Amino acid sequence: MKKTIHKEYGFTLMELLVAMAVFLIVISLSGGVFMKTLRSQRAIANFSENMNNITLVLEQIAREVRTGFEFVNDTPPNGTQYDKLKFRNGRGKYVLYEFREVDGPIQKGQIYRCESFQEQTCDEFDAITSLDADIKQFKIYIKNKNGDNIHRPPLITIAVETYIDEASDSTLTLQTSVSSRILDYDYQN
Repeated sequence: MKKTIHKEYGFTLMELLVAMAVFLIVISLSGGVFMKTLRSQRAIANFSENMNNITLVLEQIAREVRTGFEFVNDTPPNGTQYDKLKFRNGRGKYVLYEFREVDGPIQKGQIYRCESFQEQTCDEFDAITSLDADIKQFKIYIKNKNGDNIHRPPLITIAVETYIDEASDSTLTLQTSVSSRILDYDYQN
């Protein structure tokens, strides 16, 4: 009599365990990459929104500075560097831009604007940047300001330092320089 050999097809328990382990490793690696990609995409979208907000504010300030005069600031903390920008705009009103910190786990704040008919009274400040705009610093540099006895328009440089990534404290500084179209000494005489 002839023996018939039946081959049983299938996987052994060991082969199944190895296949499942390889599958879990591949899924966990690809899941990790996918989650990191989502976080990066969210961070890029937030940073882009932040940059758009700050760029818009810088353009608004620059537009008003171009027609401004009588650039007066309090005693600067570090030579020619200021935390505020005070001047009269093209309509003759006093304008004040300043940075105020917001309470939170990291140092950040907003840029505020106040407009008044009188130099001493500036009570109603409006935030011109979003709370989501992670601004670390707002600095003003003025060259050829009132009292320098130089008959050139003042050159104002506005620098805004913003967070790229709060966790690693990475920042980016956006800066614009603009000169007034009006000579200050014309208004002093």
